[in-house]
Amino acid sequence: MTWCGGSEEIPADRVPALDVASSDQVRFLYAVPASEPDHFPDYASGIATDASWIAEWWQAQDPTRAPRFDRYPFPGCATPFGALDIGVKRLGFDRSTYLFGNTPSSQLDTELRGLFTANQKTIVYFDGPIRSRTVCGETNYLADGSGGDEGIVYVYLQSNCDVGLPGAGGTAEVAAHELLHNLGAVPGFAPNECPRSSAHACDSTTDVMYPFVGDGSTLDSVVLDVNHDDYYAHDGAWWDVQDSDWLTRFPQFPFTLTVSGSGTLVSPLPCTNGCTELQLDDGESVSVRAVPSRGWKFASWSGGCASSAPRCTFEIGGPTTATAVFVRASLRIAVLIAGRGRVTSAPAGISCPGRCAGAFAATQARLTARAAAGWRFAGWGGACTGSGVCTLDSAGSARARFVRR
Repeated sequence: MTWCGGSEEIPADRVPALDVASSDQVRFLYAVPASEPDHFPDYASGIATDASWIAEWWQAQDPTRAPRFDRYPFPGCATPFGALDIGVKRLGFDRSTYLFGNTPSSQLDTELRGLFTANQKTIVYFDGPIRSRTVCGETNYLADGSGGDEGIVYVYLQSNCDVGLPGAGGTAEVAAHELLHNLGAVPGFAPNECPRSSAHACDSTTDVMYPFVGDGSTLDSVVLDVNHDDYYAHDGAWWDVQDSDWLTRFPQFPFTLTVSGSGTLVSPLPCTNGCTELQLDDGESVSVRAVPSRGWKFASWSGGCASSAPRCTFEIGGPTTATAVFVRASLRIAVLIAGRGRVTSAPAGISCPGRCAGAFAATQARLTARAAAGWRFAGWGGACTGSGVCTLDSAGSARARFVRR
């Protein structure tokens, strides 16, 4: 796996995201203490490999789910996880600062506070020292409904665990284990929660949430909730990680919107002027509102929308295509005359006195006032102002006033 980001190292989330089905996404960040060597160019492709490994392992365990990893459309990127959005953060302190506690997570939580949005969970690969000789990674939160400051998990690249470098398999297992913690595993009511190690499962050493990583273990060696009775796809009344908003619901289906006429579409999706084959989750509900341009009106939806109103809610359960149809709105104008004179319109339709109202299939109409002999035009009122040619681009009533010379 080759990461497509090249030499770019930024902490900020790259936009737009490739996955538009939900803004709840899991991002990766490489963090290194000040003055320490930056190994990101060597590790980036390994981190992308870890993400791919986690996604494939997860779907092998549950074909209907996988973490929704944040990916960015790097130019020319040919592989899904080569497009992984990986941030880089040069921390503010030297390595000794991260040795004050048994593990550096509290210091890291403080330094990273406010960096991540509320809908983002973040897997931080920390390339700095750790005092503990047994901790491979950690998170300070079981945050099934939260991202941002509470959605951070750590993989300790310099730990004493035998997990190898990113991409070798061990770091992917640690990352999946800690991400599951942050997604809410293992909840307190789980029947096989370890009595001496809370938030872990102790019914099998092959469970990914067992408290210890075996020598040489990888994700291929472990199972997502053995017997499905503790934290994933269980029948209990307690929290089930399978329901997390940070997981993609498979299968995904293509979603296409088009616009006929002149108008825009308002929705959470990048479909303002239409969109083609966006991949949306099975069961997802998407609300779209059709807004006509000036001089146009909404006529109807065609295709996969049963609504006759401008707002349509799509329930995704297969490939979906719909078109918002806009037609030109009639521009209705009326004219009143005081005194003696004539008002005509362009386009033709009003010649007042006589025809003093008209409906125009145009975005605007011009009104011209001409006084009769012995009279002069004194100015407009109503929808028109001044004393020259009046141009109207919306419906209204104009008043032309003529006075004797």
